[in-house]
Amino acid sequence: MSNSSTGVARRTFPAVWIVATVACAVDLYLTWDTMTANGVAETGGDLGWSLVLAVFVFSGALIVSRQPSNMVGWLLLLPGLTSPISTLATFWLLGMSPPSEVDLLLWLALWFAAISWVLLIFPIFHLMLVFPTGNLQSPRWRWVMALELSMLIGFVTLVALSAELQADLNDETLWTVPNPVGFIPETFWDSQFPPVWSILLLLLTVLCVAAMVQRYRKAGTVEKEQMKWLLAAVGFFGLVYAVLAVMNDTMLPAWVDFLFVPAVISIPIAIAIAVLRYRLFDIDRLVSRTVSYALVVGVLAALFFGIVSLLTGLIPPNQNDLTIAASTLVVFALFNPLRKRIQGLVDRRFNRSRYNSQRVIDGFSETLRDQIDSDQVVEGWVGVVSQTMQPSAVGVWVR
Repeated sequence: MSNSSTGVARRTFPAVWIVATVACAVDLYLTWDTMTANGVAETGGDLGWSLVLAVFVFSGALIVSRQPSNMVGWLLLLPGLTSPISTLATFWLLGMSPPSEVDLLLWLALWFAAISWVLLIFPIFHLMLVFPTGNLQSPRWRWVMALELSMLIGFVTLVALSAELQADLNDETLWTVPNPVGFIPETFWDSQFPPVWSILLLLLTVLCVAAMVQRYRKAGTVEKEQMKWLLAAVGFFGLVYAVLAVMNDTMLPAWVDFLFVPAVISIPIAIAIAVLRYRLFDIDRLVSRTVSYALVVGVLAALFFGIVSLLTGLIPPNQNDLTIAASTLVVFALFNPLRKRIQGLVDRRFNRSRYNSQRVIDGFSETLRDQIDSDQVVEGWVGVVSQTMQPSAVGVWVR
């Protein structure tokens, strides 16, 4: 980092952490106030959302304080800073009765509350275009950024010129007031706007995903490892979201619902790790372990329920405890052999370098049983070290 960059980072460090702390404190206070007023059962999800925004803010603050020139950190900060401002505006609007006229402050509060959701999603789109360097991979992608910017400016302008402004709470309209500068009728938002906006959002999503795929294919070693962190987090989120979307409340285990917040939180954490490059090259091992243990749990769970179902038809109903105990013992006995088998299969796909190294070491261990000559043992050991660790030089000292 140059001296000028170091100076900017030092000046940015206190300011960004103060802003992040204040934003999170305001959001948590408003969430707590809502929970005490309406009860935990109705507003418990707001606490999880506040936690998500806090992780986004502090992950962004960590990147900005270290690398203020990297756009990624600022993009993580924006959703977390937008939410408390929007919540404050909504709280203020809920505390008043429908006004007879609209002054500038009220107009700004209604307008910002209406557009705040696009300030939550469009930073994510742009993040997909510029991660992990903070810059576009080539000038050819500028038109995608132009499309993104045009959609954002277009939506913000259309809301500002809408004939009516409304105060909403949880997708429920509380009251509306005429917009003194608006002329776009409400029928526009119900008929013409949704299909066009949906097509543009789908197009932008496909283009941003394509940008990530192309960047990954052309990236160097370090940049590929950085993108693996984000792809792993997005994959985890996609898996949890798919399960929640497909299964209804009666089929869904209670613990899966609690995984949604950690799944969302994993995205900014993975981005922060990737940009700051802390323990970057452990991602292959992390992915292989996650996949292997997920497969082991899935196979053992299916096996457990299969054994219980089978024994239930063979053993009298009053012996259900014996059925469960027997099934548990079988699953416990199979856990370690199954884990080793699945871990080997997964390592071949996700952690190939470790798998190859392990094969070399195992082969050398087998040859040691038949070796008597110490020179051949040393020569074999040097070959193993050279193959697995690839050092620039190897030296052996034999007493």
